[in-house]
Amino acid sequence: MHLYLLRHAEDRAGTHDPHRPFLTGHGRLQAQAAARWLADRHPTALRTSTLPRARQTADIVARHTALDVREDPRLNEIVWASSDAAGPLPNPREDRRCPPSPGAETWHVFMTRVATCVSELCHRAGADQRIVLVTHSGFFDAVNELLCGGSGRVELSVAHAGITHWQYRPGDSGGAWLLHQHNVTFHPASDPAGDGAGDGATAMEPTS
Repeated sequence: MHLYLLRHAEDRAGTHDPHRPFLTGHGRLQAQAAARWLADRHPTALRTSTLPRARQTADIVARHTALDVREDPRLNEIVWASSDAAGPLPNPREDRRCPPSPGAETWHVFMTRVATCVSELCHRAGADQRIVLVTHSGFFDAVNELLCGGSGRVELSVAHAGITHWQYRPGDSGGAWLLHQHNVTFHPASDPAGDGAGDGATAMEPTS
């Protein structure tokens, strides 16, 4: 089984209006380029976080891959501060000893839901499966900690629309998990359309 973790594309920070696109025009170009790259790898399933910036990224991927989008809340970013929290709070990625605010998640709770998601995928894994998970930067950190067995916090650099490619190969003498690529990104040659960019995006070249 191949897993392609795709971080959502660039979004409008603080956007809450459901009638306004959550992705910027540049973000749409990023998502389109990532979608074309993924389409060349013939994915078999597409799952996304329920958060709008991820869902809109996944919808662009769906148009290029002809896959149905399945929402999975386990792919959501860690909830580390409730909307009514008074004052700044330590991010649980930084201080795991500090209790979270009401309605927030501890790192342990977050890791548990990430592990549940990955375990389910492994349980149903087939060699021909190529699954795209549209998610958030915290999910990348959690998967890395889960698969590499680290006990200390390691934050990964993941750009908007960055892709990390893992392969699950149970029974292999080299280990069950193989990391093929991390943070494959796409840079636009130009962005003439601005925030109103449609699907006729300028080609982008991948970097890693």
